[in-house]
Amino acid sequence: MKGKNKTSKKTDKEVFMNLKTDFGFKKIFGNKTLLIAFLKTILFEDITEIEYLPAEQLGYVKENRKAVYDVYCTTSSGKRFIVEMQASSQPNFAERMLFYMSYPIISQAPKGKVKKTDSDGKEVKKVWDYSIEGVYMIGILNFTLFPEKEAKNIVVEHIKLVRQKTNIVFTDKLEFVTIELPKFRKRKKNLLSLQDKWLYSLKNMEKLPECPKEFDDEILRELYENAKINNLTGEEMEAYSKSVMDYDDVILAVDYAKELGKKEGKKEGKREGKREGIEIGKKQGIEKGEKQGIEIGKIEERINFVQRCHKNGIGIEQIINLTGLAEEQVFAILAML
Repeated sequence: MKGKNKTSKKTDKEVFMNLKTDFGFKKIFGNKTLLIAFLKTILFEDITEIEYLPAEQLGYVKENRKAVYDVYCTTSSGKRFIVEMQASSQPNFAERMLFYMSYPIISQAPKGKVKKTDSDGKEVKKVWDYSIEGVYMIGILNFTLFPEKEAKNIVVEHIKLVRQKTNIVFTDKLEFVTIELPKFRKRKKNLLSLQDKWLYSLKNMEKLPECPKEFDDEILRELYENAKINNLTGEEMEAYSKSVMDYDDVILAVDYAKELGKKEGKKEGKREGKREGIEIGKKQGIEKGEKQGIEIGKIEERINFVQRCHKNGIGIEQIINLTGLAEEQVFAILAML
């Protein structure tokens, strides 16, 4: 195919895109029909129309940090939806979700003075009553966020603010939804609901030779047709190949960090861990870390350098400038401390 990246040998063997890659995810969910169908399947909301909003959200002050979403949209009724694909575990991911949610909430506040005219034609100040439309964040995670025994079989988790003593929802205007793909273990023959089939596709599509014959739903057929690698232009194929390489680097780095953790664990004994993607687990207690886009031969050297910089008080932005790493890569390395 013209324009195909010469490093894309792996993608030559695949029929469908890996939807866990940045390119594959945005390519599919940039399709309004598919995005609406997915949101309805996960949230059971009656969504008929959406409008995509700018993926980059800036704070009110220039110096504030910014949030960049994979997909950000609003419905005709005003509800906001953020949809994120996360290929590997991130430090403080729950707090990151809160941070991302803050922007679509704050953005609903009136800008400047709000005025109206009374019956006598006089201009009077209108007081905003803090009424907001609902905000939802859906995180599709290629790692386990909730490792507790009670949650081991819960794939789709709906999270709301709840009054502890009464277990009554505090507000229905804020909701987090996490989808932990590693916990989805159903085989093709056991897929019962439309949600099952979507989750199976998100997790396994790049491994499949064709759209499963059992998937007779029109929207699923459209999903698989849009995900065909042969439909990509030369420029898109190059972008997808790069995205696959980035994704593979993440997985490779995590696997390598696990091996380092095992060796360290044998020497120093077992250490308790917290979350999958950061540590192997409480029983093994072996610390594992992650980072992205670093060649394996240079991994230990780069990790040590970033951690030394941090311990010496060098800021995140300076570390990024010194190493050329992305922000999420730096945070992932620092999470191994």
